[in-house]
Amino acid sequence: MVRMSAAQIPAFELRSREGGPEENMVLAGIWRRAWVSANRGAAHVEPIGHWLRRVQTEFIPPADVVLAERDGQVLAFMVLLTGREYVAQLFVEPHLRSQGLGKALLDEACVRMPHGWRLHVAVTNTEAQRFYERYGLVRGAVDRHPGSGRERIAYHWSPARAPWRTG
Repeated sequence: MVRMSAAQIPAFELRSREGGPEENMVLAGIWRRAWVSANRGAAHVEPIGHWLRRVQTEFIPPADVVLAERDGQVLAFMVLLTGREYVAQLFVEPHLRSQGLGKALLDEACVRMPHGWRLHVAVTNTEAQRFYERYGLVRGAVDRHPGSGRERIAYHWSPARAPWRTG
């Protein structure tokens, strides 16, 4: 795969989710593709309807959904629960990783939750763990997701750690 330099990558912008049916399907597709990419050995992958139902039920207030898009096409998204200082979801189209989309979304989380925030990542998702650690998040305890029972790792960011200033 040929990587483009930052100067060659077209700019993207962040915006809040509008929540229409077409946008919901786009988010469900990104979520499913990213989940499959992170869980290549999974014996079962839920059909797209499962992901769409989750978007329709979980991406509603009080959740704040931030989209990264280029030329009107959604490339990545993040779901924030600002009242809980929590990044509930962050997914980037697998073929578009390493283009600054995830970093831009986390930078936005820092702006929207300036006192600090946390997130969880599956123990098996080592690529995401490396990304979060490069960003400057601090690794915490391992526990089990209350719904799926899958092991996950807590990460947190505090304003004392300003990752956007560290390069």
